[in-house]
Amino acid sequence: MSTRLTRWLGRDGDKVRPESYTGDDPQKNERFVREKFVAKAKRHLNRIPLAQDTVAMYFCLLDPKTPLWVKGTVAAALAYFILPFDAVPDFLPLFGLSDDAGVLAGALAAVSSHITEEHRARARGWMEVEISTRAARV
Repeated sequence: MSTRLTRWLGRDGDKVRPESYTGDDPQKNERFVREKFVAKAKRHLNRIPLAQDTVAMYFCLLDPKTPLWVKGTVAAALAYFILPFDAVPDFLPLFGLSDDAGVLAGALAAVSSHITEEHRARARGWMEVEISTRAARV
């Protein structure tokens, strides 16, 4: 087996351990994702296409009833959104968030049937609070 394949599959074809890539502290990982997602969503709230759907995907990810494959898809899309390593850097005017929007739209298309009205309602409520808080600061 090639070295590259061994790295992904494990030494003897074992299943991939996500902890090998994310660390063994799930609470720390969850806290990191929550903080980074909320901070970036607040910063780019008005510039993110499908902003409300993106926040609904976030609440879908947090729902214990959500299937694992849906959580994986949403987590990967949100990780691409929050991590600074992008195909197109976010600070570029007009194009900076275009790759993020494409990844988020693709994930949304794949998992939209698992986003419930409860997730959407929580997203609406969260966004209303954020928009009113931002307006009060300006």
